Amino acid sequence: MITPLVAADRQKPFAEIGAHVTIELPPPHPRLRHEFSRRLRVLQVVDGFRMGGAENKLVELIAHLDKKNFEVMLANVGPLGALAEKFNQLGVETFHFPRRFAFDPVPVWRLAKLMRQRQIDVVQTTLLWADIVGPVAATLAKVPVVLSWETVSHEGNPFHNNLQRRIGYQWAMKWVDVIVPVSDEIRRSLIRRRHIPEDKIRVIHYGVDLQKFRSNGEAAVSAKRAEIGVAADTILLGVVARLEPPKGHRYLLEALPEVVKKYPQVHVILIGDGALRRELEAQAQQLAISAHVTFLGARHDVNDLLNAIDLFVLPSISEGLPNVLLEAMACRKPVIASDVGGIPEVVQHGENGYLVAPGDAAALRETLLRSLAERTHWQRFAQRARHTVETSFSLEYQMARFESTYAEFYARKSGSAGSQR
Repeated sequence: MITPLVAADRQKPFAEIGAHVTIELPPPHPRLRHEFSRRLRVLQVVDGFRMGGAENKLVELIAHLDKKNFEVMLANVGPLGALAEKFNQLGVETFHFPRRFAFDPVPVWRLAKLMRQRQIDVVQTTLLWADIVGPVAATLAKVPVVLSWETVSHEGNPFHNNLQRRIGYQWAMKWVDVIVPVSDEIRRSLIRRRHIPEDKIRVIHYGVDLQKFRSNGEAAVSAKRAEIGVAADTILLGVVARLEPPKGHRYLLEALPEVVKKYPQVHVILIGDGALRRELEAQAQQLAISAHVTFLGARHDVNDLLNAIDLFVLPSISEGLPNVLLEAMACRKPVIASDVGGIPEVVQHGENGYLVAPGDAAALRETLLRSLAERTHWQRFAQRARHTVETSFSLEYQMARFESTYAEFYARKSGSAGSQR
């Protein structure tokens, strides 16, 4: 049970809040195993290999599915992108069915033919175009189970609020057996904004690889900080997010002038790239904080960088359940994150991190100043952050839930005598 945070708590010192906010977390969940007469054939359908959170999580999901029980294939119905190499390295059979124009029907027929030829048992779709063409193709091919992985919040997201996309999504979901959002906030949005029946939804929170994302020692931290040119006495803040409007970097930059005036040893690293890079660099220069901000671009050493920072900040204005937040917490970092999407399901204000109103630079500035003034509490928050991830948001638990869902719905739809042990 989580003691609810009232509005008045936002104005209290974090140490005082921690005195009455309590969390009771469930124990870790073991990996579930299922036995059928053969491996279930699972086709993952994704809308492109771009550099995004959903795409990265799909790479991870495919890599960790139990290959003794599931034969996995991958169909890309979108563009190639920065993650193409990662997908290719998975060692699974991959097919490409790109569309030629907005409502190209050819990928549907090609997908359906593939599903029939390979006798697919379970289709899982990720991202909008895959969510539309995948279920239609699966219905034509008479695939027993169709699952949609909903990783993106629709609240405040202009892309998903487009009327055509909303109608297309709702229409396609009629052919889906179960929709799997990554947060309770997305579940509520699906019911309220997409009119999806509640009994068709099953939440599976993101999970983080606890072996990969963990503290890696003082020597590694010192080396990484030296590599990026950060002095030993620097208070290093980090953001890992695409440089795009929903991630809210502009609000953090707006908040920084007064922060660095009071704490000149503060420095921020922005990890990720995107369309707003030049605009954000210009904003930092205009605010005279360029000396305190480093744009690192896209990186492949996120784990090491997370370990090198002192405080993780995520100023998003729209989110599903950001996996990087879980990764930072797994690395035992105190966090400041927007009170939006699925973030409050992970971060309890004043207990294992700090929440701030989205799109409010002044509130973010005050939270930064207060947290910097109370740095003696960061270690306690960091330990609780790691505990939260270990007990409720581990990759092992996420994989167990997915495998269980595949097997349960296949047994239900096909009448197979699957057993669980």
